[in-house]
Amino acid sequence: MAQLSIRNVRKNYGPVDILKGIDIELADGEFLVLLGPSGCGKSTLLNIIAGLTDVSSGEVRVGDRVINDVHPKDRDIAMVFQSYALYPNMSVAKNMEFGLEMRKVERSVREAAVAKVAKLLQIEHLLARKPAELSGGQRQRVAIGRALVREPKVFLFDEPLSNLDAKLRVEMRTEIKKLHQRLGTTIVYVTHDQIEAMTLASRIAIMKDGLVQQLATPAEIYDRPANMYVAGFIGAPAMNFLRGQIAQQEGKLGISALVTAHGAQGPRFLPLADPAPQLGGWLGRDIVLGVRPEAISIAGTVEPVAQLAEVEAEIDLVEPTGADTLAYFSMGGATTVARIRPQDVAGAGGTMRFAIDLSRSSLFDPQTEVRLN
Repeated sequence: MAQLSIRNVRKNYGPVDILKGIDIELADGEFLVLLGPSGCGKSTLLNIIAGLTDVSSGEVRVGDRVINDVHPKDRDIAMVFQSYALYPNMSVAKNMEFGLEMRKVERSVREAAVAKVAKLLQIEHLLARKPAELSGGQRQRVAIGRALVREPKVFLFDEPLSNLDAKLRVEMRTEIKKLHQRLGTTIVYVTHDQIEAMTLASRIAIMKDGLVQQLATPAEIYDRPANMYVAGFIGAPAMNFLRGQIAQQEGKLGISALVTAHGAQGPRFLPLADPAPQLGGWLGRDIVLGVRPEAISIAGTVEPVAQLAEVEAEIDLVEPTGADTLAYFSMGGATTVARIRPQDVAGAGGTMRFAIDLSRSSLFDPQTEVRLN
């Protein structure tokens, strides 16, 4: 295990910039998830760490060692691929020990390492089988086992669960989390699945267009997104973005937004109990209020808090999801969704009074989309 440092890493193909200056410091034993849509540069960054892609400029370090020009096999890094990349003509045991064999490790040491890892991953009964005789989840365990037997300083995972069905993906996600907790390994994990990122990571780097938009813990990214892109990317359903203006009413700063109720649209004032000092200079200016669906409830069904604002709105659509129900209504010129209890919701076309917990909200500059509070 070791620290991993990525310092001002850039990658370009001619005039096309894929990575535009990535800086990440990863502590020993951390689990970093690179999260973002296709084309954001996350897999390119992973391949640079692995040595499969050359860096255009910048520096990659493992511990005190700069590895920019080190051959992939000499970097002491193991990678688990999306496609498993198992040798079809070899048994599970042979697949797992092949890397050690290429490094001229003694047979007895190889066999001991395979036995240890197979027990850890609960695949001892599969050692004599070929990959074609395994399920997707079993193949993924073998691929992970092949990386583990090498005992590298850093593990890289390239969307390892994307080929699995939903149920198996949840199970394997749990196994990877347990594995990290037991071994304390340094891991960099690439995915476009926000649930994987939120459940696995000690920190998440959210990427867009070759840049890191925010690098923080899952809780901080969810509660205090750095900008509207991060806020909208994380969460299902995504954060509501309500357009309005900073206004003042009875000496209190708040947000004036349009709400549809009883077939008519009119302004509603949402008071801010503890506004950030800089918001005083925003009086009369446009702003974007970001509210998670779970921060909107039916009035009277939650304990009152200092920043609870109530609005009456007409329900446009109701989506039952089992434990919760999603209620859609129009507010701030956009469709807004609330996550509420099934027994509290009215049908589409009805009018309900909602309570918005503004202590859990975010305020953004509509021009730069950067967080203000």
